[in-house]
Amino acid sequence: MESKSMDSRNIFISSQHRLTNIEWSDLIYVGLNHAQANEYKAEEVAECARSLFDQEEVYVVIGRHDSYLSTLAEALEKVSELLISTDILLCNTSFTKAMKFNKIGVMSYGLKRS
Repeated sequence: MESKSMDSRNIFISSQHRLTNIEWSDLIYVGLNHAQANEYKAEEVAECARSLFDQEEVYVVIGRHDSYLSTLAEALEKVSELLISTDILLCNTSFTKAMKFNKIGVMSYGLKRS
């Protein structure tokens, strides 16, 4: 059982090791939201996230120093902002479900194979 008080480094390392058997969906274009593009499909992303994650808290995995525990709603609000400069991974606290976003405006989601 994972402790909910993991620090950024441990969240990042755990995500790297424990998300290896995820069965990923095909890439889905979700768009971007910045000066040159205002096409981020926030509602589609939120709908997909709500149907994938069955808990309120998720890990936002960005890097070794800036990963953290967040509510799903707060994480979804941040995704379009973060996508401007980085790739992002959202995963449940047991590391069995995840959504990954690439800064080119695509995402995929997946579940751990049993």
